[in-house]
Amino acid sequence: MLFSIKNKIFKVRGVWRSQGLRGLIHFLYQSIVSQIQTKRTHQVYKEWVEKNHWTQDDITIAYEQIAQWELRPKFSIIMPVYNVEGKWLEKAIQSVQNQIYPNWELCIADDASPKPHIRSILTEYSKLDSRIKVIFRTENGNISAASNSALELATGEYIALLDHDDEFAIDALFENAKLINQHPEADFIYSDEDKIDTKGKRSHPYFKPDWSPEFLYSSMYTCHLGVYRTSIIRDIGGFRSTYDGSQDYDLVLRVVENTQNIYHIPKVLYHWRTISSSAASNQQAKPWAYTAGKKALQAMIERSPYPGYAEQTLNPGIYRVRRHLVGKPLISIIIPSAGIKINTPKGSVCLLEDCIRSIEQLSTYRHYEIIVVDGYDISESTLKVIASPCLQLVRCHEQFNFSMRINAGVARAKGEFLLLLHDDTKVLSPDWLESMLELAQQTEIGAVGAKLLSPDGRIQHTGVIFLEGNPYHAFYGFGSEHSGYHCSNIVNKNYLAVTAACLMIRQVVFQQLGGLDEQFLRNYNDLDLCLKAHQAGYRNVVTPYAQLIHYESVSRLKGVRPEEMSVFSNKWNKYLTNMAGDTYYNPNLSCKAANFQFSY
Repeated sequence: MLFSIKNKIFKVRGVWRSQGLRGLIHFLYQSIVSQIQTKRTHQVYKEWVEKNHWTQDDITIAYEQIAQWELRPKFSIIMPVYNVEGKWLEKAIQSVQNQIYPNWELCIADDASPKPHIRSILTEYSKLDSRIKVIFRTENGNISAASNSALELATGEYIALLDHDDEFAIDALFENAKLINQHPEADFIYSDEDKIDTKGKRSHPYFKPDWSPEFLYSSMYTCHLGVYRTSIIRDIGGFRSTYDGSQDYDLVLRVVENTQNIYHIPKVLYHWRTISSSAASNQQAKPWAYTAGKKALQAMIERSPYPGYAEQTLNPGIYRVRRHLVGKPLISIIIPSAGIKINTPKGSVCLLEDCIRSIEQLSTYRHYEIIVVDGYDISESTLKVIASPCLQLVRCHEQFNFSMRINAGVARAKGEFLLLLHDDTKVLSPDWLESMLELAQQTEIGAVGAKLLSPDGRIQHTGVIFLEGNPYHAFYGFGSEHSGYHCSNIVNKNYLAVTAACLMIRQVVFQQLGGLDEQFLRNYNDLDLCLKAHQAGYRNVVTPYAQLIHYESVSRLKGVRPEEMSVFSNKWNKYLTNMAGDTYYNPNLSCKAANFQFSY
């Protein structure tokens, strides 16, 4: 509680210093709105839970489906036990016994619990159900050692992890077996989860994205329920005591290095018990776990082809993975511009001059060139102001076409990396180029976007979400300090698309994708590029550590041209439909606004 209060005071002071009174008022307003929305979500979720409980008819239908399946995989549920209250232990065991899908075994390892009720409960249940296997360790070895002891009992093709005071949803194993029948190659499956209190009341659902590596490197988001192919777990050596507290995080980080067959079930299949000793109710209950999480990330980095280091953030359980830059590559910053001026409280400002001035004065990474592309619109006075040895001017006779001008700039670029940048932007974070480059240099990554703020400090861009085929900016108009859904606005995170207002990409990838499609004169060219990258197997990322002000279309005509919208829809609707929507946006969340709100 004390840590939470201090953290809130720290945030308030930060907003006051960076955004002044107006920004602070907006921040406090958004905080109140967020609290109201959270209460509303709790009520809506309560109604959803009541409406969506399994009936006997539902169970009968499920049994009929099981009878028709070709595969009936066996699940070995791994449950380490130590000194837990008897009633929670029994509820955990009963939640397994209540499973619709019957082909399971519960592998329990008691870690030398001194409380006598543990042995009697476990012995009794093992006698009642032959699928319940129990081993009593003679000495306490902590959670990884106990989990490995339970793993020794496992004979199933898959293991599932259950904490000794949590509960499976009744359809947990059914849904996993159903997915395995559809995708027998599945090696790692995770689902959504919620929390359950001591009275059985469920709340705080966590609706997760599909596989998102950068998000995993920021937090252990896959968490519960985790189901893994047993052979892989044994091949990688099971659980490691060095990472106790975050042993499951370490496990997942190693599993995903050994398979790409990763699936997400967007259903709540696990209920995480909120009691005082649990991290589900108190982030400070197990502070050593966050240190272990950082340690697990550091070990992952050392195994990876991209050297670097892990950092803990001010938010418990939230990390930042930093990658060392490979060499000192040239970045070609390409800025289409007409040299437009706008009026501000401080007088008339030329956007292009302001943009380039911020790059030159703030950027700590200096190995760049600037390519300005215009249609003979920029005044001579502005050309004199921006003139420098690292800047070249490319002039186009053709009528304005953003895609064409970017492509023309790229044709003159010498850099290994391209940075597409609008002239109505202004750099805020000195290490913005390093923050984007450390991601863009990774061969698996396509486009890298930045966190863009409007002049009044509100969020303009932290990633693009496709809702029913239409693109929206996540958390558009929220305060800059808004952390987003499960801290999504303050960590590196995957999105299907990012905006070309500030977009970094390797030159070779840009060329591979055919550059910007010149059918899109003003809009959708960046989204088209990003979807082409995703289709080609790259993942796109937004980093909040690169921040800029974006005046948003001040230097271009506002609005969307219907013909461009039609071309985009015709080109990508089938692709988005085949993906069943945006892979990084859970189908349980509202399609009415890109704010990750629960809706049903």
